[in-house]
Parts: sequence; C-alpha cells; structure tokens
Amino acid sequence: MTRRSKHGAPPSLRGRAGGEQLGPNVSSSSACPPPPTPSPQGGGGRPLLLALALLLPGTAFAQEEDTTPKGVFSFTGENDSLSTGADRNYTSGIKLSYVRPTGDLPGWLEPFGRALTAMTGARPEFWGAGIGQSLFTPEDIQANPAPPDQHPYAGWLYAQALLATFENRGHGAFPRYGDLYELEIGIVGPSALGEQSQKGIHQLMNAPIPNGWDSQLHDEVAFAVSYERRWSTLRLSADVGPDVLELALSPNVGATLGTLRTEARAGVAVQIGRDIINDYEIGPPRVRPSLSGAGYFEHKGFSWSLFAGVQGRAVARDLFLDGNTFEDSARVDKKPFVLDGQLGFTVQVGDARMAYTYVLRTDEFDTQGEIQDFGTVALQVRF
Repeated sequence: MTRRSKHGAPPSLRGRAGGEQLGPNVSSSSACPPPPTPSPQGGGGRPLLLALALLLPGTAFAQEEDTTPKGVFSFTGENDSLSTGADRNYTSGIKLSYVRPTGDLPGWLEPFGRALTAMTGARPEFWGAGIGQSLFTPEDIQANPAPPDQHPYAGWLYAQALLATFENRGHGAFPRYGDLYELEIGIVGPSALGEQSQKGIHQLMNAPIPNGWDSQLHDEVAFAVSYERRWSTLRLSADVGPDVLELALSPNVGATLGTLRTEARAGVAVQIGRDIINDYEIGPPRVRPSLSGAGYFEHKGFSWSLFAGVQGRAVARDLFLDGNTFEDSARVDKKPFVLDGQLGFTVQVGDARMAYTYVLRTDEFDTQGEIQDFGTVALQVRF
C-alpha cells in the first residue's frame, strides 16, 4: 500500500535530501508544524472555480489547515493558431482541471478509490477532475458539404476524473514509478456545441467562417478508460554558477479502452532546468491523446525548465476518424500507428506556473495532406 506522510502529503512532496517528509508549509528546520489557522477559500469571481463547481466536492472550497497541501487549477488551451495557424484535423482543445493530493476523496470518487485499492493494493495519492471541449475539422473549411477524404467535422464535450498512485520505497526516497488512472466521458455531435464554438471564435477574430458543420458526426455518448505508468529512471543535478541545474528522464507506457478511443502507447520525456525535481510531472498538462502530465506542481520561489518528449500510439479505434459507432457517418481510413513529438518550456513563480508546448503529429489517416502541428498554452495556479 502506498505510504502517506505524516501531514497527509504523497511521497512526491518530500525534501530532496532524504529521510524527513515535509508538508508544503513545513521546512526541514521546523520542530513541528505551525498551528492550524483557517483560511477562507471562497470562489467568488474565480471563473475556474465556477466552471468546476459541479465536479468538485464542497470541501475543496472549505477552510483548510495550513499544513494541507494546496490543489492546482489549470487552464489548458490547444490550437493550431498557436503554431502554423491553419485550421485542419485537430484544430482546438480547451480544458479546465483541478488536481490535489488526497486527504479524503470526494464522495463521487470514493467508489473508484476503493476499487483501485482492491485491485492494486495501492491507495490513491492524487485525485483530479476536469471538463473540456475539443474540435476537429477538415483542411478545407469553406467547402459544403465537407470533403469526404478529409478529417470529419466533430465536437467533443467531456468530463474527466483521475486518480494517481506512487511506489512506496520508504526512508523518504523518491518513488521509482507512478500510475495514473483516468476516466473520460462525454458526447460527440451537435450537442457538443463544436459548431457554435468555432463559428463564434472565427467571427470574433474576423476569420473565415467554416461552412461544412452540417456534415459533422452524429450525437453519441462515448467514454474512454486510460492507464499509464511513468518511471523515474534518471535524476541528476549539477552546480552551474550560483544555480543548480537538474535533469529528469521518464519513460512511460499506457493503454486506453473505450468507444471514444482504443490504443496502446509508449514514450519517453526529458526535462532540464532550475529546481524541477519534485514528482513525476515532466511537462505541463495536455489534452488527451497527447503525452499528458497529471497537472500538479509544488510551491517554489522561481523555477524554469525546457522539456521534450516523444510518444508512439498503436490505434485500434478513434471515434473522430472511424465515425459513429452505431450509425453511418462521415469517416476516413485511419493510420494504425501515430507518433507525437513535443518541445516546450515552463516558468514558475511562487504558486503560479505557465507553459508553452509545440507539438508535431504524424499522419492520422491515409488521405491526410500535411503533418499536423499545433501549440499548447497552460496557465496554472495553486489554490
């Protein structure tokens, strides 16, 4: 069973030097934690809190002791306008998410936590929730009807939940691997509001209006269950002038099963920077199926990093390419293997972090004209 620290923080929230486990507000020189002082966490005027209100438990907004680790709110935006700017294939994705170290799981996640413990013997160390929307279009958005040999129009509106566990090595040592479990459920089709979203944004930006949304996939509820294991195979640090540069290497394998997507994947990520070694997050959060982190980070005065990663996916099903499951719809012949490469940076000051990622993705279907690229911006705050 995965070990908890005496302040309720997971094994990843430890001092780097070794044995003593530290909560986020407890230094190695402290004789004991400071007395608990309630601090209001009201969400008035905070749009991220309002957007996630239906998914988060009431305790997320309640008063907490100073020694309780903070959660992290993230806004993740992916768009081809953040790279070459061409609307095609996967053209846009947004996600609002919240992740935190576990104390007591929120009620709606408790059954999943108990099932995970029964199956693996490990207690969840992180939990998270998110909502998002993804948009897909053909390359020729002026054509009506949409070209049959190009990516079908589709919108995807979804909710997501995750649980994470870490290896227990004891003696304050870094765990050598972590496991991430995700459930994604939502709707594809007109009810996902993809047409309204894209046309509204294009009107606001005075960009060409897409004309072929009448050809989009039909309404269908879909789901995907994902598992991913990340190893911490290399952690190095070196003095460079007044600073200490650190390097972390993390291979990963995973699989997804569901009506939304069925695939197996493997990859590796590397990160170098100042004050980066703390948990299994290498790079910022992303929108699936991309190489994605859990979205959690610790408080630091100042930190920066450069990261790169590559992941290969063997794809058995992709709803957005194969078309609707139970009725005829637009579809294209998908490629059985897809490769993602990513390169980016992060900058963190205190409890806030931002990141940019540039992504290259090989052809996903036979008649795809050009390699896919897009950019991702992630804005995060501990709360």
